[in-house]
Amino acid sequence: MATYKKVIACNNVIEVYEYEKSPIEKHVKNKIDDYDPFDLENIKLELKDRTEERRLQTVRDARNMTRRLALMNFGPGDKFITLTYRENMQDIDKADDDFKKFIKRFKYKFELSELPYIAIREFQKRGAIHYHMLCKFPFEFENEEHIKYWERIFGQDIWKHGFVDIKPIDHVDNVGAYLIKYMTKNVSVEFFKGKKVYLCSKGLERPLVYRGDEAEEILRVYELENKKEVFTNSYESEYLGQIVYKEYNLKR
Repeated sequence: MATYKKVIACNNVIEVYEYEKSPIEKHVKNKIDDYDPFDLENIKLELKDRTEERRLQTVRDARNMTRRLALMNFGPGDKFITLTYRENMQDIDKADDDFKKFIKRFKYKFELSELPYIAIREFQKRGAIHYHMLCKFPFEFENEEHIKYWERIFGQDIWKHGFVDIKPIDHVDNVGAYLIKYMTKNVSVEFFKGKKVYLCSKGLERPLVYRGDEAEEILRVYELENKKEVFTNSYESEYLGQIVYKEYNLKR
């Protein structure tokens, strides 16, 4: 039976970690976040190169943070924008520079002092780079034709490098999972050497983390023991014994 709990609250999504053993020392406590419950490909850290091992873990941590930042900061009324290239763009430095210029033109077009966003790169099999972005759009769309009109404006005047797709996300109750499904894991370690896995604006709200007694109180307040989890997983830790992960979605 778990003796220690950690809860991560991201708006309507509540994540619960249950640990068989309580972390005692600081260096052991830091091991808590080493697990990515959504790493369904089960990448093993049996590597001789410790630098490579750390890089793999950094990518896992970044996936988790991307998912949680999306949940904390975006939802109904916000938009999901995909930016593609006409040509087979594979230069990540050039692409990132294009993306930064896109953000500047976006803000200039709508006279925005701030543009909250979080974006990830998708690498297709041929190596082509796409960008997928959640953002606070400055107005609502009237209909599909209105969306198509702004997709053309964005493609021609703001992005300028290819096709732009804009989707409302009002129907999505887990925007974090919606975004990271586009993160290409099999090339992440190679492509992200020395680079951020996700791109985001400054000032985004961070997930709320509760441990021990505070975590128990959150479980009580939300009555999570009486709710059905939407996802669960478990694994064994050298330091903490069995770790059970549960995710609850308060909108379901």
